[in-house]
Amino acid sequence: MTSISIIIPTLNECQGIEEVMERIPRDKLSQMGYRVEVLVVDGGSTDGTLDLVNDEYLCVHPGGKAEAVRKGLQETEGELVFLIDGDGSYPPEVIPDMVKLLENGNSMVIGSRFKGSMEKGSMSIMNRFGNRVLTWIANRLYPEKTSDLCTGLRGMGRKYLNDIPGEGFQIEAGIHTLLAGKGIAELPIDYKPRKGYSKLRTRDGFRIACLLISNR
Repeated sequence: MTSISIIIPTLNECQGIEEVMERIPRDKLSQMGYRVEVLVVDGGSTDGTLDLVNDEYLCVHPGGKAEAVRKGLQETEGELVFLIDGDGSYPPEVIPDMVKLLENGNSMVIGSRFKGSMEKGSMSIMNRFGNRVLTWIANRLYPEKTSDLCTGLRGMGRKYLNDIPGEGFQIEAGIHTLLAGKGIAELPIDYKPRKGYSKLRTRDGFRIACLLISNR
């Protein structure tokens, strides 16, 4: 049976993590013939996040999002790997549809916020502008176009995920530099306001841009 690993990086996500876990469509994925493992990889939460996820977590401290993803890859076995943020802003229910796009031969499927719909308050004007600029840079430098470089929901074939470049919030861009040109599909998603506070800072945008340029 083919297996799917769903990795959820967290840092102080007590307001959203339970909902994310509950909404993962395990039964539907099982009916499709997949064995599902879910791993919450925590970066040192102090708000009780780990108390809410039972034994489905691995505590990682210190470290940022990229380090959590790499640790999650080490600790899971699924041939297909999904990353989803633990803040409740992304819809886990679309994972089966993303699996079908991977089954069609794509190396990666992203949940595109810009092709879907965004609820009021889900993304600030500054973050929207930053995402647009970084996506434009990626589309100028790499052979495969994307509409949402920094989305926190994506599925990939594990075999493509070797030596992902980048640290912290560069992880999404690092994955894109590896897989651009290998078949990237996009699925429009509904994006909601996150529960809790954002850890993303303006300087992270500059670091992402630098990674895109330096890894070209």
